[in-house]
Amino acid sequence: MRVAQDAHVTVSRPVTNHDDLSTSTSGHPDAHRQGRPGPYLTRSGSVYIFQIRVPRDLAGDVKPSLIRISIGPCLHRRARIVADLLAARARLMFEERRAMALSNEDKENDPPPPSELELATWLGQVKGELEVLSFFFRQPVAPITLEDQSKLAGIRDLVQISQQVEAKDRGEPHAPIVVENAEALRRAAAAKFNVEDAASSVAPNAPFAPAQMEPAPVLGEGKQTSQIAKPVEVEPVASVAGGIEVSAQEPNLTPETKSAALSNTTSLTGQADLPSAQLATHSLSRTEKIPLDKHGMPISLDKLDRRFVYRAPSDVPKFSVVAHQYIQSRIDEHGGYEGRNITTAKMRIQVFLDLIGDHPADRYSGVDLQAFVNLMAHWPGDPDERLENESPFDTLERSKKTNLKPLADKTLREGYVAVVKAALRSGMTKWGYRDPFAGVSLRYSKGHRKSKPTVPLSSVQLNRIFEEGVKSGYIDNTLLPLLGHLTGRRIGLLTYLKGSDIREKFGNVWIAETDGIVEVNGVWERVPYKTGYSLTYFVLHDFLREIGFIDWAKRRGDEFLFPDLMRLKDPAGRASSYMQRLFEKAGIERGRREVFHSLRSGKIDDMRAKKIDDRARKLQVGHALGDDEHSNYGSRVITEDHAFEIAFAPLSERVDYSIFKGLDFDRLALNRRKNGHRKPVVQETETVRKRPAKRRS
Repeated sequence: MRVAQDAHVTVSRPVTNHDDLSTSTSGHPDAHRQGRPGPYLTRSGSVYIFQIRVPRDLAGDVKPSLIRISIGPCLHRRARIVADLLAARARLMFEERRAMALSNEDKENDPPPPSELELATWLGQVKGELEVLSFFFRQPVAPITLEDQSKLAGIRDLVQISQQVEAKDRGEPHAPIVVENAEALRRAAAAKFNVEDAASSVAPNAPFAPAQMEPAPVLGEGKQTSQIAKPVEVEPVASVAGGIEVSAQEPNLTPETKSAALSNTTSLTGQADLPSAQLATHSLSRTEKIPLDKHGMPISLDKLDRRFVYRAPSDVPKFSVVAHQYIQSRIDEHGGYEGRNITTAKMRIQVFLDLIGDHPADRYSGVDLQAFVNLMAHWPGDPDERLENESPFDTLERSKKTNLKPLADKTLREGYVAVVKAALRSGMTKWGYRDPFAGVSLRYSKGHRKSKPTVPLSSVQLNRIFEEGVKSGYIDNTLLPLLGHLTGRRIGLLTYLKGSDIREKFGNVWIAETDGIVEVNGVWERVPYKTGYSLTYFVLHDFLREIGFIDWAKRRGDEFLFPDLMRLKDPAGRASSYMQRLFEKAGIERGRREVFHSLRSGKIDDMRAKKIDDRARKLQVGHALGDDEHSNYGSRVITEDHAFEIAFAPLSERVDYSIFKGLDFDRLALNRRKNGHRKPVVQETETVRKRPAKRRS
């Protein structure tokens, strides 16, 4: 379909809320007379088309065209209303995407930046949701059916009955005829929406269904769960039309157990478990079992035991299968190594499976996630307080009774909830279902302790750290704190530096720049960087040249600067552990937010105090430049003038840097850690990659 040449491209203007169409929503009284339909709208013949541009900071390298949704032929007033609603929803989705990125901005072990495929998938989800909303906005308002009127009348009667009963209990005026016949009236009201006897329904604070059930399929062995790790197997797909069969273990419930779990539940036909926007994406008819309390009032769905609620049949694999594939993909990305982060992710997903149940991946909803957050309000924050042979429900019950310290708010949000979302969403492109958690707003308990900001290190603490690092005899303990202090870069990126990464960019100004992937023991691995800005070069202070570090690094060529770390699995993780031990030896207590990341914060504060340009500061530490158009103009690297400012910035007189002068870096690089040895073990000969000799002709 050919779009008119006067398509409105000013899509960044605020959404209009004007009803009076005599004046243009763009502020020009004659805009409509000139044929312009207004913000977020264009027109092709009699058909109106909604359009919005994806912000540059969210599009990445995909560089998409405008998102365009057909509104169809309609009155201009109607098209304007639909366009405003779609624009509001689109901008909310953009902000949700930004909030997700900002929540992980200062983490040490950051997930990889979204790939081109992931960005394209997200853009497809945005467009799909807008198309669904556009379809429903265009439909005429459906009248309330007689069945719905009857249900509403039944609920209204139950409310009035409960009010009279509660008034009597409080000694307040009430209607005696209603109270005396409360049970009969409840049954009559419940009959209006086809429910069972309300008097025998579940109490609001009744305990969850008994835990006498078989465990859900297990992702891996962890301390927090008592199950044994078993691989999840998926039956081969014979054909696309043949569907998918997944073999998974269901809870082995006796009739008595199931009756206790779902006793006397009411049945409201509809989609009470899903938001309205999500109903359209599911396109299915479902019956949710809603129990009533002792007063005949429906119980909130997130208070139910989500393992046993009714869910419509689905041929999509269960969550345990999707999560198993997600974990395996992360292991493959790390060259087959299952690091600490992956082990932790498996444990957290398994806790979700144990508490919420293992269901088809497309049959979860925001209610399940809210129920999980409710339960995790009492999950012990200390891993040592989670017993190995104890189910999660038993752990929660014990935590309530003994009042154990709960998780930190950030750990719950960015640890447990985030990995569950990531695992569930990983199967969307493989199995063709929409995001069950899209647009979900969660309520968190106020009992979780809030995260404390990173605290800067004092000059006294820096001196002790540098002294202990040099005294240890290890090259990483000696140089990593100094590099973090002078460059402001994350420990993961510094760990993987090679001699060939360092070069002279400007006259007497040396820089470091990594390619993003390195070869470790014959396997190509990704350098743990956070965003694309982390791969831009950063300036090395001239003090590193004075102490001979740059000359030594250049002599190493393609060898790693920290070989003792690179021979281990998960070098960045081990480096973080070693730095934590070093800080403790220097007298810095745990739990006070004085960590290696404080060196990064201190560098930013130091550059700010020295009036170094804001753009240069961001590029030096690897932060994004911003989402406004002006910030992205010009070179996206540090310019020569700013590089000189950073390289030759005066050092603090309160810090003793002389301890690094005269060090034998070659000798330090030969020292190795070895079990049973408190002091470094010297490796007399170091493996050096030799170039093959040229054959003589």
